[in-house]
Amino acid sequence: MTGWILLGVLALLVLLVCLLRLGAAAGYDETGGWVKVRLGPKWVTLYPQDPDQAARRKEKKARKAAQKAAKPPKPAPEKPTLGGALDLARELLPDVKAAAGKFRRKLRIDDLFLYLEWGEPDPADAAIHYGQAWGAAEAIASFLEANFTVKHREISLDLNYQLDKPRLTLRAALSLTVAQLLAIALPLGWAAVKTIWKRRKQTHPEAVCAVPGRKGEPNNGKKSSCQ
Repeated sequence: MTGWILLGVLALLVLLVCLLRLGAAAGYDETGGWVKVRLGPKWVTLYPQDPDQAARRKEKKARKAAQKAAKPPKPAPEKPTLGGALDLARELLPDVKAAAGKFRRKLRIDDLFLYLEWGEPDPADAAIHYGQAWGAAEAIASFLEANFTVKHREISLDLNYQLDKPRLTLRAALSLTVAQLLAIALPLGWAAVKTIWKRRKQTHPEAVCAVPGRKGEPNNGKKSSCQ
C-alpha cells in the first residue's frame, strides 16, 4: 500500500513539473532595457544585474581564472573538422526544421505591449513617418498572431508634435510548459544521437564492430556484430 502511495505522489510531482511554465520577458523604455526569465511562478532578473551579484560573479570568475592558470595546461582535444560538422548539420536539418515548427506552435506570447509616441522637429515628416510606423506595427502584429498564440496584445501609437524624437515603450513575455519543451527537445535529441551513431559506424567501423571479449582472452567463437 505504501508503495502505491509513493508511486502516486511521484507521478503527481512529475505531472506538476511537466505543467510548470518556463518563459522569458524583456522590455525597453526611456530608462533602459531589462530581461527576465520565468521559472514557474518566480521571475529572475538577468539584466540589469544587481551590483552585489555582479561583483560576486566577477570575483568568482577571477578565482577560477587563477586556479586554471596554476594548473598545468591539458592537451586540447581534437576538434571536428568543419566539413564533418557541416555534413552533420545538413543531415539534421529536416529534424531541426520540424522542431522549430513545433516550437513556434507551442510558444505562447503571454503579453505584448507596445506604445510609440512619434515626434520629429519637422511636423510634416512626423506625420508621414507616423503613418509608416502604424503600418509597420500592424504588419508585425499580424505576423505574430498568424504564427504564435497571443494571449494579450496592446499596441498603440500617438503623434506628438511637441517631441523632437520618438519615444518607445515595449514589453513582451513568452512562455511554454516543461512538457511542451520536452516534446520538442527529446525527438530532436534522439534524431541527433541516431545520426551521430550512424556517422560513427561509417567513419570508425573498428570501434563499433569490436569482437566481444576482454583483451588477451579468447572470444570462444563469438563473432563481431558487424559480420
